[in-house]
Amino acid sequence: MLRTRKRRPLTPRALLVGGFKTWQPDLYLYYEDYMLRLRRAHPHLRWNWEPCVFAAATFNLGPRSIAHIHTDHKNFAAGWCGILALGNFDPKKGGHLVLWDLKLVIEFPPGTVMYIPSAILRHSNTTIAQGEKRRSFTQFTAGGLFRWVDCDFQTKKKFEAQGFEHDMNGNERWKDASGRYILWEELLKRAS
Repeated sequence: MLRTRKRRPLTPRALLVGGFKTWQPDLYLYYEDYMLRLRRAHPHLRWNWEPCVFAAATFNLGPRSIAHIHTDHKNFAAGWCGILALGNFDPKKGGHLVLWDLKLVIEFPPGTVMYIPSAILRHSNTTIAQGEKRRSFTQFTAGGLFRWVDCDFQTKKKFEAQGFEHDMNGNERWKDASGRYILWEELLKRAS
């Protein structure tokens, strides 16, 4: 069923990828560069959708999808995770996105897309009422894929055993990637 579905236009996928490209164009290009290099090195890999810069997707089909407090520690730390809320529930009463480290509780109505750095922000969502349904569609990329590309398509251990060194240390890589975040004011400037 999934293979058949993937051949048809998938609006949730388009929402997540299009929104990412719109709201964080520099970070999107960073992802795109890595995924294109990965694809050139490993042409046998199948992509979830075309075009897509996220390497992975999860369908949480519920019927009452609830995420307990967690981080997605294997996701790309400086990257974003796109989440699309789906279902039939009252967003005023439940299904809120909770960003614990920022002390925020955000209404998350069905059909809404949110992007968060899920590897570094503790997050969860609140329960919904009996009889309501909540599902979600999420796209993300593991940090290990970025490391694989940076290590010339081999493990870090093998890369370093061959005497190679990284162009940047971990802190520098973090600053390089997270430095691509664009604030609202910058987006407005670029749009005018």
